[in-house]
Amino acid sequence: MLEVINGFLLIYFLVLCTLSALTPNLVKPIASCFTRPSNEERTIWAKILKLKSTQQTISMKDEFAAYSKVQRKLNKLESQLKDNSQTRMSRSIAIKSSIQIVLQVIIGLIMVVSVIWFRREPIVTLKTNLFPLTTVLRYPSDMSNAISTHVWVLVSNFSIKALLKPVTS
Repeated sequence: MLEVINGFLLIYFLVLCTLSALTPNLVKPIASCFTRPSNEERTIWAKILKLKSTQQTISMKDEFAAYSKVQRKLNKLESQLKDNSQTRMSRSIAIKSSIQIVLQVIIGLIMVVSVIWFRREPIVTLKTNLFPLTTVLRYPSDMSNAISTHVWVLVSNFSIKALLKPVTS
């Protein structure tokens, strides 16, 4: 039913459409490289753990003053850690959205330039005649019963996004 005329373009546009569909999933591992906890956060966390272990050894009834002194230190460090982690999380969101926008723009530009560049190249031909649709499917190519690059990209993009929707959700 189908005859592949240009296998390279077929695979090329399938890969581009797949990358376009997977862009949101690619962003998370890339962004995680830039948003790791800082050394300051790690040291604060270590101090908190040390103070909690110290506080567990102190009896709250017998040594209330020492217990509350440790508790105040803990509260101060936890507040500081919370502020640092909120700053890191907001920076993480900004980095993720920036990376996603950049990737989508790059893939989109590559796809648009490629479609314009290869606009007259048919990707596949159909053995049967789809009379009312043949002109639309082959435009701007002159080959009869062909599917042009434009149509191939539209069909591939829609199909790949539909197929990958359960995986990406």
